[in-house]
Amino acid sequence: MSIQHTTAGWARALTAALTATADAALLDAARRLLATGTASLNVNQGFATSKFPLPDGRVARPRLLVDELSPQQWDRIEDSIAAHPDAARIAGTAAISDILADPAHTAGIPLVPPPQDISHTCTCTPDPVTSSPCAHSVATGLLLAERLRTSPAPLFTLRGRPHQHLKNRLRTTPSTAVPRQPPPRTPEPSPASPADPTRPPRTTIPLTPTAAMPEPADLDLTQAHPVLTSALDPPPAQLPDLQALTALAADAAHRAQSLLAGNDTPLCPDTASDLARFIALPHGAPFRQAAMDHLGLDIVAMGHLTLAHTYGGPSGAAAYLEPFAVDHDVLARAQADIQPLRPAPMAIVECEDNRITDTAAGIQLRYGPDGRWYPYRAPYGAWQPVAGPSADPAQAYRAARTAARPRRRSG
Repeated sequence: MSIQHTTAGWARALTAALTATADAALLDAARRLLATGTASLNVNQGFATSKFPLPDGRVARPRLLVDELSPQQWDRIEDSIAAHPDAARIAGTAAISDILADPAHTAGIPLVPPPQDISHTCTCTPDPVTSSPCAHSVATGLLLAERLRTSPAPLFTLRGRPHQHLKNRLRTTPSTAVPRQPPPRTPEPSPASPADPTRPPRTTIPLTPTAAMPEPADLDLTQAHPVLTSALDPPPAQLPDLQALTALAADAAHRAQSLLAGNDTPLCPDTASDLARFIALPHGAPFRQAAMDHLGLDIVAMGHLTLAHTYGGPSGAAAYLEPFAVDHDVLARAQADIQPLRPAPMAIVECEDNRITDTAAGIQLRYGPDGRWYPYRAPYGAWQPVAGPSADPAQAYRAARTAARPRRRSG
């Protein structure tokens, strides 16, 4: 008989951890704060935040701080979950089964933080003291517990690794996984080989000071002449094959032509985004599979990378491929800018590295190395880029919402 999975146990477990050290008066005050139903909640790696009005007109900004699990602990947890015979059903969607609230199913490591892993800060006092709970910080924790009743995924972000990481692992089986491969190592050159295997062998020209200088050639500079009059011999084994060398020469010519035409071509911030630029060009298209193998992407992810480059150039590709750290103030300002646009303003917003995720709206914004926000949607489970990057996060959020609307058929 199939087990009926539920999610309410997450809320009960976190509520028990929060109330273990709080007295009755503090809990009553926290519940009164939540009775208005107007509190917002943001969940980040290691802490959750909210805000409540104070009688003097100020705003209290509490933080519920939680110890993050280490990468090694997360690896053990994911190994344990993936080994479960029903792993995809209990953990493959946002409705994560509360059987995982039992550490016996997560390698003995609790996903719900125990009381000793929870601390508090708040601006309601002139000198906020860590680990001293107030009604605002306890209310933040209780609000989070209530949200976990139906959507436990933010708990993963709170503990240090977003649920999407586990979803990706469960979606990709070992038979279809394509690990990211490092570039092939070039054998160490022998004493007779050139020091740089990417350059042709250096020819030693003997000094012959007594040799006569050749007569000047009579060149016709008024017409174009072919440089090559016959096929080239294959390059030495240490060099790329002739097709690759021809593509590299064509790419160099393309860049030179762009510069001469005065085009402001943005620089690629890394090798991966440069590969996205390269395969988007006619001379690079034949190397699409080689780029997929090098980057460890399947055909769907490669299509998303192509879209990211189409919409945002090299910076758009970089925002798709790799997360990177962003100052918390940048994320906080962006959250404030998109808040009036959110269709479910009370739902949780998750922040991780350079990404803001509004799961309820199905929208994610990624901050790129060029200072623009790149909009994403997840219509089929995986985040994919949509058109409309902007330096204004609100504008990028609007672009994501526009992309979700069905297009009207003309005629």
